[in-house]
Amino acid sequence: MRHLSGRLLAAAAVVPISVLASAVPAQAQSETFDAPAQAAASWLVSQSDGTSWSAGDVSTSLDAVIALQAAGVGGDHVKTTLEWLNDTETLTPYVYPAVEGAAEPVLSAGSAGKVMYAVATAGGDATDFAGIRLADEVTAAQTANGTYGDGTALSTAWAVLGLSRTDAPAGEEAAAGLAAVQCPDGGFSFGDIDGGDDCVSDPDSTGLVVSALATLPGDAASTSVESAVTWLESAQAENGGFDNGFGENANSTAMAAQAFFATERADAAERAVAYLLELQFDCAGTAPGAFMYTDPEDPEFGEATRLLATAQAMVPVSGQNLADLDASSIAADVPGDACAVADGGDATEAETEADADTAAWLPWAIGAAVLVLAALIIAFAVKARKNGENGAAPTDPDARAADVETDALATGEAPAADDATGTDSGLDDEPKGDEPGRDKQ
Repeated sequence: MRHLSGRLLAAAAVVPISVLASAVPAQAQSETFDAPAQAAASWLVSQSDGTSWSAGDVSTSLDAVIALQAAGVGGDHVKTTLEWLNDTETLTPYVYPAVEGAAEPVLSAGSAGKVMYAVATAGGDATDFAGIRLADEVTAAQTANGTYGDGTALSTAWAVLGLSRTDAPAGEEAAAGLAAVQCPDGGFSFGDIDGGDDCVSDPDSTGLVVSALATLPGDAASTSVESAVTWLESAQAENGGFDNGFGENANSTAMAAQAFFATERADAAERAVAYLLELQFDCAGTAPGAFMYTDPEDPEFGEATRLLATAQAMVPVSGQNLADLDASSIAADVPGDACAVADGGDATEAETEADADTAAWLPWAIGAAVLVLAALIIAFAVKARKNGENGAAPTDPDARAADVETDALATGEAPAADDATGTDSGLDDEPKGDEPGRDKQ
C-alpha cells in the first residue's frame, strides 16, 4: 500500500503540470478564405463611394469593375459605375486627356480600349458610349507599324483587348505592331516604342500584352506569345511572385498570372496565385479580404496601394484572364467576407465560430478536472499512509471494526458508516481515465 501511495503521489504531482501545459492556447493561425476572390470583392466594394473608386478616378474605377466581373459578383456595382462613366463630361477627360504641347486633347487609344473592354464585358455597347464612338476612334488611331495611339505596348494591348469585344476586332497588323516593340529577350516594356537593345522587359506590360496577343490571329501573334511567356516563366521567383524592379509584388504577379491562365501554363499560374494568396489579409488582418502590394507593406504608401493590388489580383485569383474573361453569369450582390456572422447569419459560419470557442476553453476544463482528480488521489494516499504508520493494517475484519469503535469512543464521535473491511476502495488499481487532453485548434 505504501508503495502504491508513493506512485499515486508522484502521478498526482506530474499530471496537473502536463495538462496545464497543454491547456495554454496556441497562437491563432491564419485561415484561407473558402472564396478568396469574393472576400476581396467584399473589401473592394467597401472602398467605393457608391459610384466610383479613388475619388472618381476613372482608371482605378475601371480596374475595380473588371475585378468584380472576373470574380462574378457585384453586378449592381458594375452597372452603377458604368452608368456614372456613361457621361460625356466624366469620360472625355479620360479618353481625350490634355497633352503638353498639343493644341487640343489627343485620343488615348489605351484608355479608350480599357473603357470598351469593361463596357462590352458587361454587355454594353462599346461602339458608342457617353456620346463617343469608341471603336471607330480606336480603329482610326492605329499607326503605320500596327501599334495604336502613342505606339507603346501598353496602349496597343488595351486597344486590342477593347476591340476584341466588338464586331471589328484587331487583326494581324496589330500582332506585327506588337512584335515590333517586343524586347530582344521576349518581354515587353512599359514605354519602349522600338524594341531596341535598350528595351527593358517588365512583367506588368508583358502580362497584359500576352492576353492581347492571345486574341489575335496569325503566326506572328503565336510567335510573340511564345517568346513573351517564356520570358515570364524565366522571371518568376521561386515563391511564385514577380518583381518589377521594386521587389516582388501583387500587381506584377497578377498580370503575369492572368497571362499564364490565358496561355494555359497551369503550373506557373498556380504558383503565382499561391504567392498572391499569401498577400491577402485574413480575418485577423487590417483589411480582411484585401491584398497587400508587398509584404511587408510600405509604412508610408502601403495602405494606398491596396486598392489596385486587390483589383488586379482578383482576376487570376478568380481563375480568369483578360483574353477570355466572361462575366455573363455575374451575380448582382457581393457576399460577405465570412469573417463575421450577422444576427441570423449562416448556420455553418456560426457552427465554425462555436467550434473555435469550444477549442479555446476545452483544454482548461480538462485541466481543472484533472486537478480535482489529483486532489482526490492525494487525499486517499494520505489516508492510506496514516493507516499504515503504526504497522500493517489488521487483516481480521472484526479486529479492524473493534479498533474503529475504540477510536470513536475515545474521541466521543460516532463510528463512521464506512465499509470496515480493510480494503481501500478505488485504490487497488491505477486510475483508468483518458490521457491528458491536447490542444485543439
